[in-house]
Amino acid sequence: MNILQIVIPIFLIIALGAFLSKIKKLNLDHLVFIIMYITAPALIISSLQKSNIQIKEFISMTIYTALIVLSLWLISTVVLKLLKTKQKGIQLPMMFGNSGYLGFPVSLFAFGVVGLSYAVIYSSIETIILMSLGIYLANKKNDIKEIFKIPLIYAIIFALFLNIINYKLPNILLTPIDMIGQITIPLALIVLGYRLTEIKVKDVKKAVLASFFKMGIGFILALSIVTIFSITGTIKNILILLAAMPSAVLTMVICYKYKRDADLVASVILISTLLSIITIPLILWFLS
Repeated sequence: MNILQIVIPIFLIIALGAFLSKIKKLNLDHLVFIIMYITAPALIISSLQKSNIQIKEFISMTIYTALIVLSLWLISTVVLKLLKTKQKGIQLPMMFGNSGYLGFPVSLFAFGVVGLSYAVIYSSIETIILMSLGIYLANKKNDIKEIFKIPLIYAIIFALFLNIINYKLPNILLTPIDMIGQITIPLALIVLGYRLTEIKVKDVKKAVLASFFKMGIGFILALSIVTIFSITGTIKNILILLAAMPSAVLTMVICYKYKRDADLVASVILISTLLSIITIPLILWFLS
């Protein structure tokens, strides 16, 4: 595994997004809509069609992902109570990682289409928890209807159904779906780079501690789980890699929406993403 060949292209595209923000002001809502509702669902369908992941593997990934995220929730709850902080919004970036925008390309480049397929499942389950438990933590209301607005869920159900009945889409359909799906990763990285430049850092000490918590405790939890359950192969690598990803951009969106320490949350996302320039190569080296 050539780690530099995996990491450098990813961060170069993020840097391109940051550079773009300096020369042209864009409305990213349209790009995010295209990613969420068109290209990402296409990527899910094409990757699962290529890898032929079955329901048993899906259930395993679902259980392990939920175990990691819910463990981060419990541990972060204890930590925040011990610190007696009133900025409860910071819990979201301590729990949820950037398993999509950043996790997909690293998983694909490091572990191929099979790695990407497992990353798709991990990200989908993490997003469901974020749009349910995450919104509850930010808003103190169970806004369960938000879950059904996630198009990725319907794409993964459709793709898994095709795999279960062992049906391969004809090339006349799969080829355009695959082409559209390939847009997702570079476009998402550009959007990530663009958004990071809009963040103003607040309370550096707390943001740094929350960043180390998300990536460090996430890594330790995943490593513990794969050891306890004797998980091996690509599933093991994806669980460890994605559990140690920097904080998810979507946590900032939710905290802005519900007015829950949004500036501090944005700071955690920026700092953890910058730190990941170092941590992602280290994790890939560890996994190699």
